[in-house]
Amino acid sequence: MRTSQPVKITALLADDEEPARRELRFLLEETERVEVVGEAASGEAALELAHKLGPDALFLDVQMPGLDGFAVAERVLAEIAPPPLFVFATAYDAYALKAFEVSAVDYLLKPFQAERVAQTAERLMERRRGAESQVLAAGLRQLLEQVRQERAPLRIPVEKNGRIVLLPARDVVFAACREGGTYVKTAAEEFPVRTTLGELQERLGYRFLRVHKGYVVNLDRIAELIPWFHGTYLLVMADCERTEIPVSRRLAQTLREKLGLTL
Repeated sequence: MRTSQPVKITALLADDEEPARRELRFLLEETERVEVVGEAASGEAALELAHKLGPDALFLDVQMPGLDGFAVAERVLAEIAPPPLFVFATAYDAYALKAFEVSAVDYLLKPFQAERVAQTAERLMERRRGAESQVLAAGLRQLLEQVRQERAPLRIPVEKNGRIVLLPARDVVFAACREGGTYVKTAAEEFPVRTTLGELQERLGYRFLRVHKGYVVNLDRIAELIPWFHGTYLLVMADCERTEIPVSRRLAQTLREKLGLTL
């Protein structure tokens, strides 16, 4: 007598980076537990498809322009009942651990690993939509409230004329290190900071990328990319001096993905 195969979990993937969506789809379908019924390249599209398709699970990239993963989750929780199961995908442990602590249902760290994706698929099969999803949704709402509080406008302490000034992170065009310490550059001014470049990058957040051992750039303040040697670039930044910053060969692909380039 043939045993019937368990019904697969239906999933919607939301990530602004197409290579990441393609890889996650492949790994999920390899588990034979998940059927990907839709993909979205933005938070707005993810919300629309969540209403239209009614997936069992929603895989959300935390870092998306416009409506990010957390904003999409908040809208889905408010608009769809019962809510789907949530899995957050991120390159940053801090968000992932918070999602896990409230059992959001799960998280995936980038770059994706086949074994970890398979574990997530099994967890989704176990939990499916039902009474437990309401408990998970309550925990997720706590997470979203905590994230909202932590995302108050970030300011960086810098030195100016012997005083400490709190500089809005959005005003930072790039940060750099050189002999004597670390400094940040705005459109028109330069300020020393009392921290390492690595520590500063962590504080500035995901819209800042370390493109070279000596530079962290604001992705939203890149004015131009000049193709350079071996498939890499020079970045022309949007400060008054139009500073040119080299991109290391190792980080060129990461930069392309972050900016959605197909060059």
